[in-house]
Parts: sequence; structure tokens; C-alpha cells
Amino acid sequence: MKNGGLNLQKKIRFYLIIFLLIPAIFLSSICFIPKTPLYAQSLEDELEQVKKDKEETQKKIEEVKKQESAYLKDVKAVETQLLESLSQLDDLNDRLSEAKADIDKTTIDLVLKEQELKEIEEELTAKAAILNDRVASIYKYGDGNFLAIILKSEDFVEFVSRFKLMTLLASEDSKVIEEIKDKREANLNVKKIILELRDKQQQKKEQVENLVSQAEAKQAEIEGIYDEKSDLLSKTRSDKNALLALEKQYENKEAEINRILESYRYGNAPGGKFLWPVSSYISSGFGWRIHPILGYKRFHSGIDLPAPTGTPVKSADSGQVISAGYDGGYGYSILVYHGGGVATVYAHLSRILVSVGQNVERGQIIGSVGSTGLATGPHLHFEVRINGVAQNPVQYLQ
Repeated sequence: MKNGGLNLQKKIRFYLIIFLLIPAIFLSSICFIPKTPLYAQSLEDELEQVKKDKEETQKKIEEVKKQESAYLKDVKAVETQLLESLSQLDDLNDRLSEAKADIDKTTIDLVLKEQELKEIEEELTAKAAILNDRVASIYKYGDGNFLAIILKSEDFVEFVSRFKLMTLLASEDSKVIEEIKDKREANLNVKKIILELRDKQQQKKEQVENLVSQAEAKQAEIEGIYDEKSDLLSKTRSDKNALLALEKQYENKEAEINRILESYRYGNAPGGKFLWPVSSYISSGFGWRIHPILGYKRFHSGIDLPAPTGTPVKSADSGQVISAGYDGGYGYSILVYHGGGVATVYAHLSRILVSVGQNVERGQIIGSVGSTGLATGPHLHFEVRINGVAQNPVQYLQ
């Protein structure tokens, strides 16, 4: 019993300590929660940020324009080099064609000379054969053979005629032999000259071909530089166009915010409470939360009202449509200004039934529930903004 009493006392002390520690832990955790403002970025802040972004974009545009000018200058310089290279290459190709034509002409002349030389050699061979026969006959019959032919003459006149004929034959044979020798020597000299010329022409051809090869390599190198510079110029121009488009977006955004801020200066705030834009309940309230899609802590600048896709969305009060269209994570959305700096936002719509500048009445259907933008399912995201700052819509709904 004594031990049982001690155990009971220990248990009571343990639960008492736990009971006292829990509030302390809870209070300490509250003390260390960071104090984060529960309001969205104001339109003035957003406008200032847009202006800064636009200025940065304009600076980048100026830098890109300088790059574009430099690359354009480089491209023109390379184009000049390329044209010079093409001109040199054309000149070398002309020289190469001339060298080839000279070689072809020389080759034809050589063939003709060789043919002529061949005919002369054949004639020389025939003449040499006749002379050889005569020499053989003289050797066979001795020198008396010549005299025998002459002495067979029947009278003096015939004797003289035969003597002149034999002398003439001997003289003509000797003359022909000398002519053929001269022609052969001359043609041999011509052949030698032609062969030397052909070797020179071949060397010239090889030199020109080498120059053409070098020119083609230089041209290919310049074309590579030209392509590289052209690509850089094209990319720079593309970047410039993208930055110009971004600048235009900032200008449009700036104009839109200015238009909204300007509209805040006119009209009176609604006298009563807002209508519920759809008949529903609040599935996600106003304030900080873990975003259901992005998965990190993020400020929720309105309330979510679940409803089937296509459910009519009513204007919470009369006013003018300031914006109507697709807006990033909001999807298809509408902003209605009610005067006195008060505006309402209707987001994630499946349809928009009004246009910018249109005046709407309290309770008028302006769109349909959907799940466009960053939405886990069909619902209406509803915001109330006072001078551009999001407020908790619950305190303004009746």
C-alpha cells in the first residue's frame, strides 16, 4: 500500500508538470512567431516596382542596341573581307583556267610536232634504205659499176646524159640526206623546247592551284567568321525585340495601374455591405496559408468560395469594370471599381461576360465560376481592395 501511494504521488506530480509546461510552451511559440503584415502589396508599391523594372529593361535595351551596332559593324567589315576574298579567288581561278588552256595548247602543238617528226623519220628511213642499197651495190660491184653504166652509152650524147644523171642522183641523195638531218635536228630542238615549256606550264599550274587552295581556305575561314558574327547579330536583335516587347508590357502595366489609381480618386464608396458573389461557403480564408499548389507559405489576399463550374458570378455592388481578362495565377478575372477607392476582384473564372469600361449593376451576372490559373478545383476567388490594398472580404459582406 505504501509503494502504491508513492506511485500515485509521482503520477500526480508528472501530470501537474505537464499541465504547467504546455501553456508555457504554447506562449513561447507565440512569442517567436514572426510579425508579418497581413496585407497585399499596394498598387502604389506595384507601380513603383513596375517603373523600376521598366527602367532596368530600358537600360538593357540600350546595352543591346550598342551590341547590335558593334556586331553590325563587324558583319559589314567581314562582308568587305569576304567580297575581297571572292574577287581574289575569281582572279586566281581565271589564272588557273589560262594556265590550263596554255597547257592544252602546248600539248596539241607537241602532238602535231611529234606526228610531223614521225613522218620525217619514216621518209628518212626510206631514203636511208635506198642509199644503203646503193652503197651495197657499189661495194658489191666496185666503183666500176658506175663507169660500166656510163660506158654502155652508144654515143657521146648518151654518155654525157648518163654521166649528168648519175651525178645528179648522187647530188640529190646527198642533198636529201642533209635536209632530213637538218629537219630532224630542228624538230628535236622543237620537241625539247616544247617539253621544257610543258614542264614550266605544269609548274605554273601547280602554283596557281596552290594559291587557289589557299584562297578557298581563307574564304572558308572568313565565311565561318561571317556566320558567327551574323548569328550574334541575329541573337542580339532577337534579344532586343524581346526586351522591347517586355518594355511594352511594363508600359501597359504602368498605364493600367495609373488608370486604376486615377479611377480611385473619383466616386463614392458603397454605402452598405457587398452581396455575396455566389451562394457558397468559405473554403479558404483571408491571410497567410500554405499554398495548395505551390506548397509554400503565401499570403491569400481574398477568400475562396467553392461552386460548380459555370455557376453565375454576380457583381458585389454597382461599379465600372476596370480590367477583364487572363491574369497569370488569377486565370480569367474581373476587377470592378465601386468608387471611393473600393474595388472587388473575381478570379479563376471560366467565362467573362463583361468588358473593360462597362458599367455594371449590383447583383448583375458578370461571369461564371471556373478553375483557370492556379486553382485546385472550381471555385471563385473573391477580393476586396481599398485604395489598392487587399482587405478581408468577410467584414464587407452582408
